[in-house]
Amino acid sequence: MMRRRLSTVLLLVLVNAALAHEGEQPTPLVIDTDMGLDDAVALAVALQSPHVEIAAIVACEGAAGGQTAVAHLERMLDLFNRPDIPLYSSVTIASSKPAPPFRQFAEHAVRAALPTEAKPRRQPFSAEAYAQPASLTVLALGPLTNLAAALQTTPAIKERIGRMIIAGPADPQKNWNLSYDPQAWHAVRASGLKLEFVADGAPCKPESWRQTAPAIGRNTSLGANFIRHLLAEAGVREHYVSRWPGFSDELTFLYCTDPDLFARNGQGGVFIPRDPQALLATFAHDVANGRQHKRRVVLNDLALPEEMLCADLRQRREAIIAKNGEIEWFLELLTSELHDHLGAYSLIGAKMGLRAAELLNAPPHAMKVTSYSAAMPPVSCMNDGLIVASGSTPGRGLYKHEPGDAGSTRVRFEYNGRALVLSLKPEYSARIAADVRRLEREFGLARREYWEGVRRVALEIWENWHRGEIFEVLPGEV
Repeated sequence: MMRRRLSTVLLLVLVNAALAHEGEQPTPLVIDTDMGLDDAVALAVALQSPHVEIAAIVACEGAAGGQTAVAHLERMLDLFNRPDIPLYSSVTIASSKPAPPFRQFAEHAVRAALPTEAKPRRQPFSAEAYAQPASLTVLALGPLTNLAAALQTTPAIKERIGRMIIAGPADPQKNWNLSYDPQAWHAVRASGLKLEFVADGAPCKPESWRQTAPAIGRNTSLGANFIRHLLAEAGVREHYVSRWPGFSDELTFLYCTDPDLFARNGQGGVFIPRDPQALLATFAHDVANGRQHKRRVVLNDLALPEEMLCADLRQRREAIIAKNGEIEWFLELLTSELHDHLGAYSLIGAKMGLRAAELLNAPPHAMKVTSYSAAMPPVSCMNDGLIVASGSTPGRGLYKHEPGDAGSTRVRFEYNGRALVLSLKPEYSARIAADVRRLEREFGLARREYWEGVRRVALEIWENWHRGEIFEVLPGEV
């Protein structure tokens, strides 16, 4: 079933995209990439997708040189905190073709958006990249040099490849990747693998895509921020949006995860988009929302009925989702019901847990969380939100509370060998304290008006305190 996405008309709906099926197994994937500009955009989505399991990435010579491509991939894996993904260097292309005229531009554009250095993690090229234990999907975003070499040395890997998806049309005269190493293309075509091609089906990017692409990075995920940096230079943005008409690499990954968005073009194995607007909504959603999708356990994927929301929250729902996203919206709903009170610090805890997961590119139930928050309410209430948003429950052995000083909001998060320490910025703690003191002076703790005022403060925090702005973030020791 096609996963529904958040679009302008669905801002009021808790959509299926925020909830993955319980027990859903991600697709094992090997990605071949020559690290062009469009490859980098596609990888930004793939590296934070909860719907695939990237078994390996193989650098390929093409848009970038082979050594440059693998160096950029090392940095990109570091940026996205994915040391779990094996990375293989490219084999040397035996083609007489010179470097493409856009290589220097592509290498510069991608390099500028990446960290200046990263821990070396590359391995020499090996056919083992494609010899995974389960049937896998190979996603070819660059020339087919690596796969052709692997098939030549280890023909048995063909039995491991369930799907072979190639970016671009099937005609090598219209597909730069195929024409760059024609010998590799002929070898793969002759191998007997069932090939699927993903073409854009249009002479240029849709107008809606061209208008939206530069603004995608307004969100908080690692992928969104990477794309924002990638397209920050006016020349790079213009090249990506207008001068480079194709967008097959981005579509190829979307086809892998959402094939129902595509239709077969004629009798061949070429697939093109059914609806560019639907694709744009899907792409924008996948960029904005990383691996923090909540798995569906007892809830279905229908819209949350209006009558289930209190009137004051119903009035704010559209604005809350527009400003903070549907994942935070859902987590705050769960937090408030668990906490049995709409309170400032429980909401702060949920925002912090989600923000840490975004920064560490961590899926639910994966981070080790140690809270050094104050021992007593109201600050200790943040622990409820932290547990809900991170999924790092005490029952999973992932959550500890080691009470700190009065007023402390410091929490340590660890995932994939990386740690961060987050705390609420002092000016925000001061605003909460000032609001509570004002309500106490006006009404006292026993009056209904006091608790109504506390609720209004909490609703304001929920809607207008953005998780990307309210926390201090420091590296933690591992």
